[in-house]
Amino acid sequence: MKAIEYYLRFTDWLNARFAWIVAFMIVPMLCIMIWEIVMRYFFNAPSLWAYEISLFLYGGYIVLGGAYTFMAGGHVNVDIIWGRLPLRGRAILDVLTSGFIFLFLGVLFWVSLQRTILSWQIAETTMTHWKPIIYPLRTTLPVGCFLFLMQVVAKLIRDVAIVIKGRDIFPVRVQVP
Repeated sequence: MKAIEYYLRFTDWLNARFAWIVAFMIVPMLCIMIWEIVMRYFFNAPSLWAYEISLFLYGGYIVLGGAYTFMAGGHVNVDIIWGRLPLRGRAILDVLTSGFIFLFLGVLFWVSLQRTILSWQIAETTMTHWKPIIYPLRTTLPVGCFLFLMQVVAKLIRDVAIVIKGRDIFPVRVQVP
């Protein structure tokens, strides 16, 4: 029981802290977009790099924040049935549908990991004139999938506990950073 509690607390803590750090990616993205707007519309001198870098930052931002969003219950949910069920009924439905999440994230993790390894091996760049390296961005997908999978396992443990005990014995204790 202590190992389960440790896993749940560690996973929640890790994803909350990771999301807190990743949230600061919005600052350079905002600065880059302001720079590009000023250069393009006031000086008629658009850059080659601003759009691509902001796209890279945004992609990493979305992928790396998914696990925290899942932990906080921020993903889209079909409430037509789920929202009308009692706590135990919602937990049963979540346990039954968790296989789809594991299948999707498992395949996404495996494929993205293979692609990321190849990207690092060939020092992949984009096909634009600027040719920035892309393998750091590719790395965010398997990392984000792994963190998401950790959080899905934590949710499954919590749901199974609710099904067995009828109440939430392992609530998420991490506050929004």
